[in-house]
Amino acid sequence: MTAVPRALQNVVFIVLTGLGWGLLGPASKFMYAEEPGVFDGVTIAVARAAWVLPIYLFALAPAWRISPPRLDAKRWAAIVAAGLIFGLLISVVFTIAAQYTSVAHISFLIGLSPVINTVAAALAFRTALGRRQWIALTLGVAGVAMLAATHSGARSALLGDALMVLWLAAFAAYACLLRVVGSRMNGVMTMCLVGTISMSVLLLAGLVAGKGGAIAHTVDSPFVAWWFFGEIAIGSTLVAQTTFAAAIRRLGVSVATIGVEYTALAVGVAMSLAMHEPWTALTLAGGLVLCAALAVTFVPLPGLGTREAERSAA
Repeated sequence: MTAVPRALQNVVFIVLTGLGWGLLGPASKFMYAEEPGVFDGVTIAVARAAWVLPIYLFALAPAWRISPPRLDAKRWAAIVAAGLIFGLLISVVFTIAAQYTSVAHISFLIGLSPVINTVAAALAFRTALGRRQWIALTLGVAGVAMLAATHSGARSALLGDALMVLWLAAFAAYACLLRVVGSRMNGVMTMCLVGTISMSVLLLAGLVAGKGGAIAHTVDSPFVAWWFFGEIAIGSTLVAQTTFAAAIRRLGVSVATIGVEYTALAVGVAMSLAMHEPWTALTLAGGLVLCAALAVTFVPLPGLGTREAERSAA
């Protein structure tokens, strides 16, 4: 039997992660519309924790037995921190943002994460930012400002965009923490540990706050169950988190993230158009500027060498 080429494995990891994250915004939107009195950004996150935690716990025991982690104190701290950030920030902030802003804006702002991650990785691992990274960051700020300008008369939508900016910062920290763990532990074990920590903390906090009412409503209809279990619980959480950890270990923070976010961006834009969301000229312009920021970061351009990008991806 011929082994699957490593390059093809990397493509599969990136595509699965991009699909999982690109469909998360639309899935949340569909659930809010289906049962607005039951589902909101917090209750969906708590319900996800309740249903996913047993799976992480079930997988953790054999994963530990097969390949027990051998980490020093620094890497254990990175695992715990990654779990806390994913549970209390990334999971909750994203689903709350999806209540207020459009799928198009979510997708374009997610697409900025490679730029933010590159900057965060340079700061965390003490590597210099090159000219193309500074240009990309400037374009990213301009793109976010243009998207925000489309919400000048809607404070709730502006709040959604602001929450996505917070999500970008949290996700950059999360990606760097996974990079710190590195190859000392395989992707399955990494995500079992991170998932167990994140979902335990999120579920406990949600139950204490009285936000567990949606847990039993995730099976109210086939439509709700499909989007909740197929996408929110399995696709974006179990599958995407595991494949993203594997991609980071193999390709580095920057390269893994750019592949994932291009895929997620394409999926999100396609879903936004399919859902007939209204687009303004500023939405399109801001999205194009953010895409330009991605291109400047990684695509070879006249006058900008590729060595800087290669160093940032290492």
